[in-house]
Amino acid sequence: MRTILIIVGFGALAAAVASVAGCGATGGSSGRVQVVATTMQVADFARQVGGDRVEVTGLLDAEAEPHDYEPTPSDAEAVSEADLVVANGANLDDWLGDLLEQAGADAPRVEAARGVTLLPTDEEGFPGDPHVWHDPTAAARMVDNVAAGLARADPAGRDAYRRRAAIYRQRLDRMAKSIRESFAPIPPEQRDLVTSHDAFGYFARAYDLNVIGSVLPTVTTEAEPSAQQIKALVDEIRAERVRTVFTEEAVEPRLERRVAEEAGARVSTSLYADALGPPGSGTAGFVEAELANARAMRSAWIAP
Repeated sequence: MRTILIIVGFGALAAAVASVAGCGATGGSSGRVQVVATTMQVADFARQVGGDRVEVTGLLDAEAEPHDYEPTPSDAEAVSEADLVVANGANLDDWLGDLLEQAGADAPRVEAARGVTLLPTDEEGFPGDPHVWHDPTAAARMVDNVAAGLARADPAGRDAYRRRAAIYRQRLDRMAKSIRESFAPIPPEQRDLVTSHDAFGYFARAYDLNVIGSVLPTVTTEAEPSAQQIKALVDEIRAERVRTVFTEEAVEPRLERRVAEEAGARVSTSLYADALGPPGSGTAGFVEAELANARAMRSAWIAP
């Protein structure tokens, strides 16, 4: 997503936190473990695993871009009062380190993607593709990491977190099975994927899809493609006879429409790449958003 939320610099964040601390912090008054999570995906994992024992504050919403998010004073206040901070990791949310330092936060931090083997990327600043949650096996590993972090922050809840993580992993298995079954009638060679940016490599690997390319040929949404890159993608779409260019919810598909028009394809604006849906959308949960991605792809592939 290309909207950049710029509210205040980190220097002002530190001043804001100091002001809040002077007024007295109220975090933890609910008696529940205070968890701050960066992305919507890891926030959902923390809620699923934590249940009633935790109170989760998500820093990002459906309109925010995790790659270049600019934290706010309320984010600094939240992390300064947290019992646990959950990050995606793999440098997707590398702004978190500065936020924790400026806020003077000393809560333990868990990187949900820790231990996941990353797909390679040539993009500078990344150890690999950070969009690991789109692989259900990797998502299960992330859930286990979140459960372990919660157990360290709240040892009395260790068994409860372990049980809830196991239940949620079963739900992930059912999700993956449902997606594979929905794709089964479509020949693998017809499962072509052109997206806004390079965020679905793990999804493609997990469900046997063909990544033809992306309008932004990077794992972030910061760079604009050159005219030469657009032409190369248009030529590839024509050569592979791709019928649909997929973009993301809440993204203005200006470039995608241009590419699709030049290539003789159509645009689908239905995917959830870096974020989930807003509350009440039916896609505010990770499982629901992944199933919605699969439905959108399948509908496009079988459309006349």
